[in-house]
Amino acid sequence: MQETVSSIVSMARARDKARYVCTGNLDHLVLLSRDPGFRAAYDAADLVVADGAPIVWLSKLAARNEASVLPERVAGSDLFWELIKASSETGIRLFFLGGVPGAAAKAAAIGEARFRGAKICGTYCPPFETFDTEEEQRRIREIVRAARPDVLLVAFGAPKQEKWILANKDLLGVPVSIGVGGSFEMAAGILERAPKWMQKSGLEWFYRFAQQPGRLFERYFVNDLPYLVGAAFRTAVTRLRGPARLPA
Repeated sequence: MQETVSSIVSMARARDKARYVCTGNLDHLVLLSRDPGFRAAYDAADLVVADGAPIVWLSKLAARNEASVLPERVAGSDLFWELIKASSETGIRLFFLGGVPGAAAKAAAIGEARFRGAKICGTYCPPFETFDTEEEQRRIREIVRAARPDVLLVAFGAPKQEKWILANKDLLGVPVSIGVGGSFEMAAGILERAPKWMQKSGLEWFYRFAQQPGRLFERYFVNDLPYLVGAAFRTAVTRLRGPARLPA
């Protein structure tokens, strides 16, 4: 986590070009296997971190040495708070874009109260009904540019947020953009975060499912879990076969 925060702060201070960060989880792996546009966004990312515990598990299964293992999960919901803390310590300016109506503003107020001196330079929740119009897209870019953030946190949900960042990053004048999914809702208390023991044991997904079963059943039980089983099997088979040998 601290490596990630340090990298983001460094990229924000550099201000030499527009960069962006992806926070990968198991559902993202499923989408990456099906959506070329989403894959393109990941391929062009400047930094990718393991948001989901299964990504860390798969890295341990695949690794042939300790240096290849992902050191820990970097959850977007935790990174959100770490960046506000970093803002209070370094002065980097944050902007919150997206989320459900009211979530970004409430999350900003809570963040500023928790970390005195944090610089959250604006929030904006684009209307869902007009989001795809050129007029609204132009308004979003104008609002963000006027606020002049160092780091833009985008909560449109995957793969929409990553595709949007890739398409707009060079038009925003922002050094670093990050897709943060439902982080605003969790920070604002609209969605409840799983207990620490569930986070550490990789069961946070089940806690989220219990809160929104209708919306998340297909994602978790139809798409993600079968993919995880298949990925783990393929990784194990690759490990057992050993490294490929060059022809004599």
